[in-house]
Amino acid sequence: MLAILSIMLILMLGCTQQAPPANNTIACTEEAKICPDGSAVGRTGPNCEFAPCPQIVGNDTDAHGCKPSAGYSWCEAKQKCIRPFEEPCEGTLKDSDVMNIAQATCGNEGNLSDTITYNSNTKTYWIDLDTVKPGCAPACVVWEENRSAEINWRCTGLITLYTVKTANTSLGEILVDGNGFTLYTFSPDSVNKSTCTGSCANNWPPMLIKDTISIPHGLPGTIGAFARMDNLSQIQVAYNGMPLYTYSGDGAPGDTNGQGIGGKWYVVKVSD
Repeated sequence: MLAILSIMLILMLGCTQQAPPANNTIACTEEAKICPDGSAVGRTGPNCEFAPCPQIVGNDTDAHGCKPSAGYSWCEAKQKCIRPFEEPCEGTLKDSDVMNIAQATCGNEGNLSDTITYNSNTKTYWIDLDTVKPGCAPACVVWEENRSAEINWRCTGLITLYTVKTANTSLGEILVDGNGFTLYTFSPDSVNKSTCTGSCANNWPPMLIKDTISIPHGLPGTIGAFARMDNLSQIQVAYNGMPLYTYSGDGAPGDTNGQGIGGKWYVVKVSD
């Protein structure tokens, strides 16, 4: 009996004794903490403190409801934003800077619109110009990268512009293009040779053709064409060998505002 009691006592002492934890570590609970960016972190370290949350750079939500921490900005969320009074897209120029650059380069061609259109693909700003040029919708383009600007005339090149016809005006019967806009000649030009290039050609667009041209019957002069020396791919129309142009200052068909400018520009009369 004494032997049996001794064995039971040994077993009881063995069940109540616990081995010390290896390396004196502490077992942490598996609960998690939700961070501001939506992720979760658990407990760690010698004292079971929560692991730090991921760091957020800047505000978690911008003025447009986008989360920069999620990896996208207002410009990326909206490919093209039209904003005169909208905040500039992240990393782009201020509206006031864009307007100053545009005014310095394009202001002499016409009045700039109050609306700025931003294209995030090309990193350019577009501002419409009220300059009248037949078949075109000009805009001032400001490049974000180098803060430069240029005019994009955005001409459609409609086939009607390649047609020559006549119209009766206060100056008599004159040549006009297919849209009814007056055609002019430039006195410094010579037969099949244009001297109006660069900014001159912006104000006095040469009449160009691609394939064929329609002309009225009974025209007293001869319609021809030639390759422009400043761009051999452009074929300009000529009347009796003299290159033909329209004028950006003519706002409507039948206008003859270019007549006599500088003593060098004249409408093309086909009858007195």
